[in-house]
Amino acid sequence: MQDRLSSIFSKNSDVRIPAEFEPQESLVFGCGQLVRSYPQTFVDFVSLLYERIPLFGVAAPDIIQLGEILLGTAGLPKDAVTFLPLRTSSVWLRDYSPFSALDRQGNRFLLKFRHGNMKNRDDIGAYDAIHRNFRGVGRDVGITLEGGNLISNGAGLAISSKTIITQNSRSYDMDGIAQVLDKQCGIAQWACATPLNGERTGHIDMLATFLAPDLLAVAECDPREDPNNISILNGLAEAFEGFAVGAGQMRVVRVPMPFSGNGDYRSYNNAIFANGLFLVPTYPSLNPKMDRAVLEMYSEWLPGYEVKGLDCEELSLRGGSLHCITRNICPNRIARRRGSSLESENAQEILPR
Repeated sequence: MQDRLSSIFSKNSDVRIPAEFEPQESLVFGCGQLVRSYPQTFVDFVSLLYERIPLFGVAAPDIIQLGEILLGTAGLPKDAVTFLPLRTSSVWLRDYSPFSALDRQGNRFLLKFRHGNMKNRDDIGAYDAIHRNFRGVGRDVGITLEGGNLISNGAGLAISSKTIITQNSRSYDMDGIAQVLDKQCGIAQWACATPLNGERTGHIDMLATFLAPDLLAVAECDPREDPNNISILNGLAEAFEGFAVGAGQMRVVRVPMPFSGNGDYRSYNNAIFANGLFLVPTYPSLNPKMDRAVLEMYSEWLPGYEVKGLDCEELSLRGGSLHCITRNICPNRIARRRGSSLESENAQEILPR
């Protein structure tokens, strides 16, 4: 599959955004608020992932000290997490960190979207810190996008919610956004979905995730519990069932969405891949039976993967879950073959649109 995916590039672009189920070099996560407010979630997160993938935690220096103490008291090695000292106000690192992309030769690009809608300048500055740490050719994409609002199948198809249209309405219409995504990101096929009604982020990763180039998991709600969203979710599933993509005909599977009844949305789609592990948020006190059923579903849909759950009930009250706090960094294949990071003068250059 990897060779097949690597050969799929838009005719209008020199890069593609790999899917998250492809091999990853590392995983960056916002851990400041985890360490301070949800220490057990932080420890459990690291315990499940550190042997699968190098972890880089973004946090302020004083929080880093506490994080190191938590790891030590939990019996985890000191190098389980490499901390990146950076003051940020939000745990939702995906929304202000770069997308990884690869060109046809395997060079890593770090795609920078605009974050003018964000109020905290420290969050916006995270891009430069992550860029310096992982290197790669920087590219200013030129449109506003929060990272949780774009998912890719690695083969030229991506989905966002219609929030992206609202955020860019002063500069681009829908066709203009599609052209930018194609040229700068290699997204030849792009679709917009209606966001969940009443869900505060409006991001696509709360209601859908790609499990393979031709397999999309879409959330499903009980019409008796959430009648406002049943048509949105069913419409998304119906639109993509049998949809022709570069990797074949799209298949759609449905993942139940737990209902809280208090306006706090939880999602099993807000999960992360980590080199053979699929980590799913669970909500034990809300619906443990549904937790178990969903883990069994994902195990069936992802043969060869280890599927694990992580209690994210407290974290979800902030408006997101596992996918929202993380950013996957794809391998820099050229640098790996050379045995070092890219050292060209252009490695830190922000390319023009």
